[in-house]
Amino acid sequence: MRFYLALFALMCFLTFTTLGCKNESKVQEKKTEQPTQKLPETKLDSVANHTSTPTPIISEEHNKIPVPKQNKEISALEKSSNKKADTHFGVPSAATPISKKPLNPPLSEIRADFIELTTIAPSIRLDIRYATKNNFTKAQIYDCPRCLLRPEAAKAIAEAQEILQKQGYSLKMFDCYRPRPYQQRLWDKVPNPDYVTNPAKGSMHSRGAAVDLTIVDAKGVELDMGTPYDFFGEKAHTDYTKLSEKVLNNRLLLQKTMESVGFKGIRTEWWHFSFQKKQFPLADYVWPCD
Repeated sequence: MRFYLALFALMCFLTFTTLGCKNESKVQEKKTEQPTQKLPETKLDSVANHTSTPTPIISEEHNKIPVPKQNKEISALEKSSNKKADTHFGVPSAATPISKKPLNPPLSEIRADFIELTTIAPSIRLDIRYATKNNFTKAQIYDCPRCLLRPEAAKAIAEAQEILQKQGYSLKMFDCYRPRPYQQRLWDKVPNPDYVTNPAKGSMHSRGAAVDLTIVDAKGVELDMGTPYDFFGEKAHTDYTKLSEKVLNNRLLLQKTMESVGFKGIRTEWWHFSFQKKQFPLADYVWPCD
């Protein structure tokens, strides 16, 4: 009887031992069978090699690295920068066109019934005194210096210039067309009809048919006429003869030259001549300045 009890106890022990081992084996199998979580390819690459450069993303559609589109604003800015690069410290490059602004406004800005004298006789010298303070009023009357005349008068002056150039001389203009607004300024400064024509009456200068001028030599030196321009006194009269022979000859040269092209002088001013071949109306037109 004891033998059977001992045998039964041994069998039970063996049975429980076997079951325990199997359970423990199953637990170990469950642990080993747990699935490993797969990381994305790029993260695995990064984990595998912390110091390597990340692999660029490849476009599936074109099988190449996508290139970002160029920003239009940046492109425009670059073009603008390239244009600015054409100059160096404000000096235009050879490819940059240089603006050529004329010293005086273009001829289209001059009224059609007037001509700027220097456009048909560029060798004539200008010293428009009323555009400066160097005149008998000691005030600037004109806004800027220009010599305009009626076309017929201008062409006659050009002829006189040709005559004098053949003798080694040239004309020098002190005054040409004088708009009535400027004549009024002159009258306001010196309201004396012995020296200035009343604007209400009108000056030949305001008709574009009178000039004040003298003669200069090849070096630009004025010939001696006995008095300076705008000298108001007896010595400036054309019939005053108590002058040197040289002065009288110089005045005669000026007088004969001007008369040969249709101008006539006045008794009290050796420098003043008026065109006689055509009459012109008074004008208020004021020429443009730069």
